[in-house]
Amino acid sequence: MRVVVSPFYRLSTLVVSNVYLLDGGRGDRWLVDTGHWSERWQLLRELRRAGVTPGELTGVLLTHRHSDHAGNAAMLQRDWGAKVYCHRDDAAVLDGTAPRSVMGARGSLLERALCAVENAVPARLRIDRALDHGDAVAGLEVHHVAGHTEGSVLYRHASTGCLLTGDTLLTARPPLTVFREVTRAHDAFSIDTAQAWAALDAFHAEGWRYDHLLAGHGRPLVGDARARVLRALDRRR
Repeated sequence: MRVVVSPFYRLSTLVVSNVYLLDGGRGDRWLVDTGHWSERWQLLRELRRAGVTPGELTGVLLTHRHSDHAGNAAMLQRDWGAKVYCHRDDAAVLDGTAPRSVMGARGSLLERALCAVENAVPARLRIDRALDHGDAVAGLEVHHVAGHTEGSVLYRHASTGCLLTGDTLLTARPPLTVFREVTRAHDAFSIDTAQAWAALDAFHAEGWRYDHLLAGHGRPLVGDARARVLRALDRRR
């Protein structure tokens, strides 16, 4: 586990997607996303090495419902009593109230195969608290940016300038995220790519400030992140 910008830590041995610990001390410890179920052992090991038992977690905040981010949420809720939070539109899909969008209609063979896995083994759980745009939780502002999923959100930590973006804004190129590159929600894995991109553009147009970017895939950008992101997105346009 490595500090990004205190009090945010990145669980550095997880490969599939990023998980962050917001550690405000005992009684104020939050996970942002939970990783894929295939990396459950790594998740628990990293928490243990950091001196944090899952039972100490104040809650789990999901950026969105995909299984590489929500895959261990049900386990933490069931086995350790962790409270799980996400936007209400994804909460309805996670608990089966709303239909699940089938992925895999576009993209490369690898992308379609990854979508098939998501379709076959999705994350399922009942959310403890559904979030709405404009809510605040754990010192974070909730910004709804639908498009990658119905309930994708950005979490902004105003006091440190950290922005946690899930898959709406990435710092590595999908699908394998080996190559570093600032990029918006990936088309093959998003239910409405145009909507996701427009939501991200609207967030920036509203003037929200951030200094550090903690994405769902790729290494964090520490320092001058907003300007670096806008330059990268302008180049891609």
